[in-house]
Amino acid sequence: MGSTGSGSFTDYSGTPPSESGNGMAGGASGTERCLQAFTVGLEEVAQSEYYDKLRRLPNKGETLKIILDGRLFAVNEQGMKVGALPTSHNYLAGCLKDGFTYSGIITLATEQPVPRVSADFVADDA
Repeated sequence: MGSTGSGSFTDYSGTPPSESGNGMAGGASGTERCLQAFTVGLEEVAQSEYYDKLRRLPNKGETLKIILDGRLFAVNEQGMKVGALPTSHNYLAGCLKDGFTYSGIITLATEQPVPRVSADFVADDA
């Protein structure tokens, strides 16, 4: 029982296939990753623009969007950064560059034991 990969980076989703490939990145499941909904716990919430200026967290149920500003951030309707997305979601940078946009809703906002915000995101209809 072994791997069927070629031993190159194109075995991983998100890496463009070579010209001699079958037109699909190796490791791709046929599911468009950019269209998948996801839940994320934001990072650096206590150092965020939102928390720094307002000295509070946004409320559960408030809406967010994702932007790319050097790294991925969740922002409120006024464009204030609420927190950063973990690096495990860096694939979204390519999705944003390809024209995808994402809307989310805050599912958790708590100050204890440290300020934390979690949200559910979906790709917007194109």
